[in-house]
Amino acid sequence: MTTVLILAAALNIDPVTTRWTFGAHEPYTMYRRVGSHCTGSIDGNALWVKDWLDWFDEHAPEKMEEVGLNFLHSRFYKGMGWEMEKGDFPNVQKFVRNCHAHGVNALAYVQFCTLYPEFMRREIPTIDDWATVDWQGNKNLWGGQYFRWTPCLNCREWEEYIKRMCTIALTDGGFDGIMFDNVFDYPCYCARCEKTFREWLAKIPEDERLRRFGFADASSALLPRISRSRMCHLEAKDPVFQAWALWRCETMNGVMSRFRAHIKSVKHDAIVSGNPSPYRSRARFLDLAQNMSELCRAFDFIIMQNTNFPEVKDGRIYNRVRDLKFAQDLGQRIVALCDTDSTIIPEREAKFLMPMVEDVVFGGVPTDRTIMVPSPEPGFLNKAVFESRKRQHAAFDKFSASHRAELSSPTMHPVRIFYPEREVLFSEATHQGVAAAEEIFLRNHVPYGYLVAYPGEPIVVPEGTDVIVVPGLVSLSDAQIEFLVEWAKKGGRLVVTGDSGRYDDWNAQRRVNGFIPRLAGLPNVVLRESADLIAGADLNWRYSVDPPADGGKALIDDLAKAGWVPPIRFEGLPPHVFAEYRRLDQGNVVVHLVNYAPEMQVDGARLLLTHGESAEFEEPLCERPTKVKVGPDGALPKFGMYAVVTVATR
Repeated sequence: MTTVLILAAALNIDPVTTRWTFGAHEPYTMYRRVGSHCTGSIDGNALWVKDWLDWFDEHAPEKMEEVGLNFLHSRFYKGMGWEMEKGDFPNVQKFVRNCHAHGVNALAYVQFCTLYPEFMRREIPTIDDWATVDWQGNKNLWGGQYFRWTPCLNCREWEEYIKRMCTIALTDGGFDGIMFDNVFDYPCYCARCEKTFREWLAKIPEDERLRRFGFADASSALLPRISRSRMCHLEAKDPVFQAWALWRCETMNGVMSRFRAHIKSVKHDAIVSGNPSPYRSRARFLDLAQNMSELCRAFDFIIMQNTNFPEVKDGRIYNRVRDLKFAQDLGQRIVALCDTDSTIIPEREAKFLMPMVEDVVFGGVPTDRTIMVPSPEPGFLNKAVFESRKRQHAAFDKFSASHRAELSSPTMHPVRIFYPEREVLFSEATHQGVAAAEEIFLRNHVPYGYLVAYPGEPIVVPEGTDVIVVPGLVSLSDAQIEFLVEWAKKGGRLVVTGDSGRYDDWNAQRRVNGFIPRLAGLPNVVLRESADLIAGADLNWRYSVDPPADGGKALIDDLAKAGWVPPIRFEGLPPHVFAEYRRLDQGNVVVHLVNYAPEMQVDGARLLLTHGESAEFEEPLCERPTKVKVGPDGALPKFGMYAVVTVATR
């Protein structure tokens, strides 16, 4: 696979110094139409909303510059029709000019998944034909709001209309790029989609249709009728449903690829961004046509909205690290949001820097979404929050600049979770195996990454991979099995758990497992009959994953049995401390330690030094940051939210 370029290289944006924020990314009409608390932490019923917007256009960019915020997306097109929204365009243009005058890059907010028929009907009398419908023929409503429909991705009139909006934004609007919000698709059962799906099925060779579906004639195939709630964790075995899911994702990828091509044709250096929401959620593939490992290719930059604020609650460690790591291995950097509507939550304000630390350590872009939350007080900002955040931003910026090497050096992922793209999407059991391995490795400070395998594409093992883990992946293709067997026969370390390979790439059961018996007796392969599963692991809008049984000891032992030795070893680090390993020059290693329960200081941790190694410890964001040399016993000083350990080899 040829991945998209990493943002920093492709767009000359430095993740260490980029600071993303939010502002007025919805128009006045939207706030009033909702008439209640909504996205952006704005009360749409407040009498001062219009006054706040006027202030924002004039003064917000200078306040952003004051704090060091330099990137955002801003209101442009909400889906109400251009004839309705163009009245606000002079204000939008003014805001963009002010952004550029204060060093702030602005992307045009373009709503991907909403039609407002009340406003659009006069301009577009055929608006009903643009909308998706459910299997009962009713319009699909965005978020259940009766005045918002969702567009059909097979409606070419809608697609051309959105291209026109992008052209206006990039030319007359002066924007630096486009940010598509809500890049997802509710299942549509209109006659156009039914016809297009049947035509797609007809392109499959007849003998393959007969083998996969049990019938050769697809001219009367029905669109699957499965409730969206049931879809989310479905073990997808119905071959027509599988085809429908793939077709919907291909449709989404096609639309976004055409949008990308159009945007680049209008302005070659325009940034193409979007908000498809959680990156590693299988549920959103089945339900909302988002296969992020392929859809990401349409974007330069991705917003990932979710509610995974980094914290420990009820034994669960909420975080965005699996998303950040997955995006990283796909060549992406993401703005990983972690709140619902950018409301300032008092109990999290004390942990304001936690998400920014998580971002910069694990490869995202530090974001302060809530600093520009509107307030009715003079100046339309919460001054206490603004001044407090300003001080913290200054400290964070100083830290980032002085630790550029430690934050920008190459990551170390010697352990790779095998991730068969299509098989994970069809098989909930396979996906749960991946989710369990992620959780175990995060809690046990294992430097892991992903080895993503795509149908029909060669598998390339990244340099520095020491061991490949196949964690209960019951569904594997013949080609993937051949690759893994050859890897093992050539001496590659392999850990395989559960009944991996019992089903093929279409989630159909083989007569016998054609994978595990071929690995028997190889000294570099560890086989374990049981798979590590975490009951009830749910990766949807909020990732809820319980602690693994016995802390995941069996899988950690498997790595040791396979002959893998951690590059850096610790003792006494609690599970709620996650580690990111990066390789510095001359073979030195830096380890970033992020404590997800910063209210509890980490005490008693040790670094196990080998002969000839030395180390330095630093807590760079504490009140009095100092570097200290780690003694021969490897004891680490107490630390709170975040520490950096640099290990030098001689």
